[in-house]
Parts: sequence; structure tokens; C-alpha cells
Amino acid sequence: MRNVVKRLFKGWLTILAGSMLLIVLSGCNIIKDPKSLMETPQLTSDKESLISVINAEIKGAQKIRPRDVNDISSIRTIDLNNDGIMEAIVFYETPDEAVRIHGLILEYVNGTWSAKTTFDGEGQVLETFALRDITGDGRPNIIAGFSSGEEDAQKGLIVYTYDGEEINKLLSLPYYDFLLDDLNQDDKLDLTVITLKRDQNAVVTTYQYDETFKELDHIELDDPIKEYYNAVSGNITPDLKGIVLDASFGSHYAYSHMLVMQEGKWVNLLPSQDSTFKNYPVFSGDVNNDGMLEVGRSEKPKGWEDKPYDDLPLFSYYQWDADSGLKFVLQQYMDPEGRFYFSLPVEWRDTVTIDPKSDANEHLWFTRLDNGAVVAEIRFFSLSEWERNKEDWELLSRENNSVIGFLSHTDVKLNKGEKEIKRTGSTN
Repeated sequence: MRNVVKRLFKGWLTILAGSMLLIVLSGCNIIKDPKSLMETPQLTSDKESLISVINAEIKGAQKIRPRDVNDISSIRTIDLNNDGIMEAIVFYETPDEAVRIHGLILEYVNGTWSAKTTFDGEGQVLETFALRDITGDGRPNIIAGFSSGEEDAQKGLIVYTYDGEEINKLLSLPYYDFLLDDLNQDDKLDLTVITLKRDQNAVVTTYQYDETFKELDHIELDDPIKEYYNAVSGNITPDLKGIVLDASFGSHYAYSHMLVMQEGKWVNLLPSQDSTFKNYPVFSGDVNNDGMLEVGRSEKPKGWEDKPYDDLPLFSYYQWDADSGLKFVLQQYMDPEGRFYFSLPVEWRDTVTIDPKSDANEHLWFTRLDNGAVVAEIRFFSLSEWERNKEDWELLSRENNSVIGFLSHTDVKLNKGEKEIKRTGSTN
């Protein structure tokens, strides 16, 4: 079962970690993971000198990157102790030693990089690595996650502080995933940690630093699941912040929790799994770029009432409305193989459906409900067929031996372009 879920995720994570052609007909945009917004400055022309000093210090050990797909660099540069001097941080591993993972801090003074201190990590794998001022003292903290590397093992999160001479641990605790945000909206960064007992339950706990890390609140979730494949924080309404957790269960089904922090206490707005049921794992996030988070749920197109849930090709995204609950925002067709997605114009809601005769790997017809007229098509072409038809069709995506094309029979135009895509949340 878990392997089936992973195969489904693989296609979508490929999209969400790279660049591809997007189909956007109604303003759908991809949001950046909050952790991706913490990226530190890129290395300058002194990069070669820095790498040379690092290699001399670690004496043949291997520099390592976090396993988190949002992290692409093994070396980060930032002013760690707010003294106007840049530091560099790198993790490396020594597989034959009792302590496998280590961190190295260097500083840049008078045009020269030099090592300042080393510190020990934990476990066998560096899962994630972020730099944020979580203590509020103006100095970025090193936030690192470690694991044994085994698939179902609990991970450990450590928050370090550096004073210019020494590095110290401020916090060490188990985690499944974590988020950094100001969820209680007091203008101070907080740390929300998700722990998961697989097939049993989960706990969401939020901490804030005040001389020490103190718990603001926690909430228990009755989730007998294998994993949360996505976690994202942000505005749930213009006045409330919170998080959305996307959970997978069964062979490839999913649902979502929407949690908000009201007066410093967690409230689960969507305790029922039915309200956000999905027959494929889709990622929650700010899909329409209005600054608020949406959750997706499966939706049966007209004419598909007798078909099983596994065949449902549409997902609708909803926001939380304080007066009416979930409010419709956007509808999408998502290719089951992760090759593209198609955001339907909002005016098509309740007026256009997908013809039940459509084949997800050959030809899709979008038809009017009142008269059956075809308003748009998505078709898979061989390379030779595409050459004969490309004057009439717009290019959606190109595979190794095939091309996916879009044809509009109305004034709807295809807005596509190559964009860098980030995951909507952390999936450590």
C-alpha cells in the first residue's frame, strides 16, 4: 500500500521540485514553501577559496546536503551572530566515526575564510537545514533535522545558537515535520512541530522562545495514517493564521486538516475526513495567489455519478469562510501521472463537465452541460501526429515520445510558461 502512495507522490514531487509547462486558465499560481523563503545569500566570487578552506578542514570527509528537496546547497552564508561579519555553515559526514554528522562554521575576515568551530549533529542523515531568527535576538539560528535514515524512524530536530565563538543547543525534540511562522500573530516567530505515531495518532505542538522554548498549545489528531505528505502554514482567513496538513491513507486516498490558532489555542476547522476526501494526493496551498490557503477535495463531474471514486478526474479547491465554512475557489483537472494540470475557468463551474468517454492517456473532451458542445480538448499525440496538427493545437507538455496538446473551441486561451515550482510545504 505504501509503495502505491509513493508512486503517486513521485510524479507530483517531480513537478513540484523542478520546472515544467503549467496550464493556468484562471490565475492559479504556485506558492513557495515558507522554508524556501529563508534562503541565505548566494556565494560570491570567493566561493572557490571558501570550498578550498572547507576541504582542508574536513580532511577528505564528504560535504552533505539536506535530504529535504527544498535545500539545494551544501554551503550557506549568513551573518550568524549579527556582528557584521559573514559566516559560512556546512555539514559533512564521517561514516567511519562514532559521530557521523558534523557541522563546520567559518567566518570571512579581511578577504579570507577561516574555520571558527565545529559541532556534532545527530543520527545518520541530515534531513533539513534552515536559518531563521527564532529567538528574536537578531541572530539567525541554525535549525537542523536528523534521522537514522530508516523509512519509519522518528526524526530529531535541533535548534542551535552561535555567539561568535561557540555553538550551543537551545532545543532538541522529536518531530515528523515542522513549520516556522507567527501563528498566534504576536509579531514573534514560533515553531510548530508535528509528531506522528504511524497508524495511531498525531500531535501538533507550537512553541515560542522566551528565555527558553515554551509550549503555546498543542492539539491531538486521531489520524491512524502512514504519513502527512504535505504541511503548509499561512493565512486561513484574512484574520486567522494556521496550518493545513494533507494526510494519506489506504492505497492512495487522502484528506486534509485545517487548523487555526484562535486566542492562542488550536482549533480544528475540518475534523471530518469526508469534507476533504481526495482519491489522489493533491497539495494544499495558496492555489489562486490571494494570500490564503486552500484545500482540495475530489469532485464528481456531471455524468460521472455512477463511476467509482478512483476514476474521478476533478479536484475543487476551497477556502475557509467564517460564516459559511468551506467556500469554492477553483477547480482543476490533474493528470494522474503528474504530467500537467488544467485550471478550469471559474465561469465553467456547473456549466462544463468532462465527457465520461474521455481517456486520461489519450483524449479529454470538456463539454457544455446544456447542449453537449465541446469547449476544449486535451489530446496526446505521437511526434509524427503532432507535426501534422501543431498549427491548430497549443503545446502543453512534451514527453520523450509524445506531445500533449490543448485545443480551445471558445475564446479561452491557454496561458502557459516555464516556472520554477516549489513544494507547498515541508515533507521531511
